[in-house]
Order: sequence, then C-alpha cells, then structure tokens
Amino acid sequence: MSVKRGQRVTLQIEELTTKGDGLAREGGVEIVVRGTVPGDCVEAVVGRKRRGRLEARVQEVLHVRLSRKEPFCGHFGTCGGCRWQDFSYSDQLRLKEEMVRRSLAARDIVPGEFRPVLASPSPLYYRNKMEFSFGRDAVGGDLQIGLHVRERYNLVFDLEACYLQSEASNRIVDSVRRQAVASGLSVYDLKTHEGLLRFLVVRESKVGGGGVMINLVVSQYPHEGIDELVHVVTGEVPEISTFVVTLHTGKAQVALGEGEYILKGEGHIVEECGGLKFQISPRSFFQTNTEQAENLYRLIRDLAGDTRETDVLDLYCGTGGIGLHLARESRSVVGIEQTVEAVEDARLNAQNNAIENCTFISGKIEDVLSAVWVQGKRFDLVVVDPPRPGIHKKVLSALSDLAPAEIIYVSCNAESLADDVSELLLAGYRMSVVQPVDLFPQTPHCEVVAVLER
Repeated sequence: MSVKRGQRVTLQIEELTTKGDGLAREGGVEIVVRGTVPGDCVEAVVGRKRRGRLEARVQEVLHVRLSRKEPFCGHFGTCGGCRWQDFSYSDQLRLKEEMVRRSLAARDIVPGEFRPVLASPSPLYYRNKMEFSFGRDAVGGDLQIGLHVRERYNLVFDLEACYLQSEASNRIVDSVRRQAVASGLSVYDLKTHEGLLRFLVVRESKVGGGGVMINLVVSQYPHEGIDELVHVVTGEVPEISTFVVTLHTGKAQVALGEGEYILKGEGHIVEECGGLKFQISPRSFFQTNTEQAENLYRLIRDLAGDTRETDVLDLYCGTGGIGLHLARESRSVVGIEQTVEAVEDARLNAQNNAIENCTFISGKIEDVLSAVWVQGKRFDLVVVDPPRPGIHKKVLSALSDLAPAEIIYVSCNAESLADDVSELLLAGYRMSVVQPVDLFPQTPHCEVVAVLER
C-alpha cells in the first residue's frame, strides 16, 4: 500500500539518519520522523517528500525506547542546533555509538576493536566559537540576532540565551542587539542585497585566559554607527579583548570578507590546548570544544604509539593541531592543506611553540600527495582529517600508492569514513581500532578516530 501526504500511519522507528532523526519504513518508502529514535513507536501524519524520503510529524507517542527529559533551553525545537537536549547525556552517547556502528556494519566493516565513545568533559558551555546571524522579524520587522531556524537557512530567530556558549558570550549578543536597535542600524537582506549587519562571531579562549574576540561582519565600513556600537559593547562587556570589523560586500552568505579592521586589541586571541598555544584570528580554524580537542589529540598520539623514529604525513592539516602535537614526539611531520590562510596559521603556531620539525605545504591535497609519491618520499604514519564528504578519490588512490604502514583517520562523518575505509580495505589495510569521540554534546554529530594497518 502506498503512503500519501496527509495520511496518519503507525510507524516503528528503525534507525537514525545522519542528522539524528528517526527513520521508519512504510509502504516501500522511507519516512523521516523528527524527535524519534530507534525503538520508538508513534502515530504520525505524513508530510512532504524531500530528497527521496517522506517526512512525518508525530501526533501520538505509543512507545519510547529512551525516556525524555525537559529541555533546558526555550529555543529547543526551533533551533537547528541542539536536537538531543531532551535525552540524558548518557543516552546521547549511546545513540552516537550506535550511529557509528551502523555506518560501519552497512559496509560490512568489522573493526578489530570498537571502543566506547569518549564523553566530553563538559556537556554544556563547551563551545569556544559561536556564529550568529542578523535578521528581521517576519511580522513587525524588528531587528533580530540569533541562530537559524531548523532547516531554514534564510530564517533567524531572536536568541535569548544559548547554553553551549559562555555567559559572557550571551551578554555580548544582548549588548550588540540593544545598541544596533538604538542606533537604527539596518540588517542585510538576502533578496535585495541591501542593509548593513550580516554576522556576529564570538570566539573565546577556554583554557589559559587568552581573551575574547568579536568579529562583526558588515556590508559597509567605515561607518559611524558601527564605531559607536563597538564603543558601547566593549564598555558593557569588559571581557572583550579584541574587536574586529570584517567588510563583506559580496552576495555569499558567509562570515568572511575582503577587508578586516581591528578596532580594539591585536586582532586575535590565544588558546591553549595540550600544552601548546594557538593564535586564533577571525579566519582561523580551531576545534570548537577545546577541552575535548585536547583529549582527541592525546588519543591520536596514544594510538600512534612510539613515533620517535617516525616520519608523519598530516593530510588536511588545517592550522596544524594534530601535526604539532605529534611533532613533539616524532622525527618529522609534513602537513598539507589547501587553505592558504590555514597553512600560514600552522606555520605561525609552529614558530610560537618552538617546534622546528614541522613543514606545512599549501596546495590541493591530491596534487601535492602525488608529487610526494613521485619523489619517493616515505612516511611511516599518515593522519587524515578530511571535511565531511571524506577523502578525495584522487587522494585515496595516491594514499594507497604511498602505502604507509599505518593510517589514522579522523572523521566528522561516520558514513564518509565507512565509504573511504571500504576502499582502503581493498588496498590491503585492516581496521584495528575505532574510537568515537563526542566533540558536540546535545547534537547528533560525532567525531570518529579509526586506525588502519597494512
């Protein structure tokens, strides 16, 4: 029997999507049901079809596998971020572990050892970076500053408080909102491409007291209203150590631009992680959960074993977080990263930490890696930390040709990890260890570290 839009059906939730939603099957089609997990049984009304799957809205809960608790945030359900606030943290970890196991099993991958997920030291207030968008209320047109409504990248809700960021960060958002309204500053409109305020990015040092950095992204600068806003906000929130205004006149909706103006401080903050200091500018990448990032780097170092006589290749090295931690106990580290600014940060971080056995190269990973292989350079250990889509096919091929004895794969997407590992198994590797690491409590996202040996 086919399932139609508007139909009420009884659904048994079988698994989770990559976004952490429940997935059921009925009438030969897959149905996504928000707010459910495997083992739940619900009455739901079928809605629209998107990306090959129907969506359904819960009308009545018949049975739950995991008990729910009252969400601590008033924005829960509207915000696209913390989708699992109504689960205990221990249940969140259990669900993440199941998602990783299912991704591997779907490709018939059986690791030698599957370790329990590594919990975050802090399930709340853990983020060192938050990016907020400006918008207008759909009814009254009032200025808003907050986060995106779930699945609505063009719709912002006005943020009262976020429990993933610090109390100081919440005060900054409130101060910017009040001053922007008082000054009558306009909001950038995605349709007309007119207006001033685009993004507010708050970055703060969570370890070592390295400061708080504000990056206000606007479509026009110099601007007297922006100067006044900076003056008022820095006066109201003394924790702010540096304030940067980024000029972004393009249409792309990203918190980057063509010019940066430092109106207070040095234009960067310093974060400490695993005994190393990292200089973070508005464009720098850094793991958003500092305490858990330190545990992640320690885990990678432990899995690598004795590397005193080891030459390490760090692919997708970013600003050098993994490579610099390994370099302190390795013979040498070569990091490759396509983003030029990230490589510049990595070199600066090596210099600031007096690490001299690291070389960072900027370029397309597949091109640089192929050249390395042609030159006959050998590496005992290769670490890869690719973006969500996984390792580029040409990189996988070059990596197989390079044939290191060990590969440590750090992934933010268990499905792309499983796809890539399937290819590496065909190239003669076996997966000896898998360790999920929770960098993002309250969300379905999970980091995974896998060890592959020839």
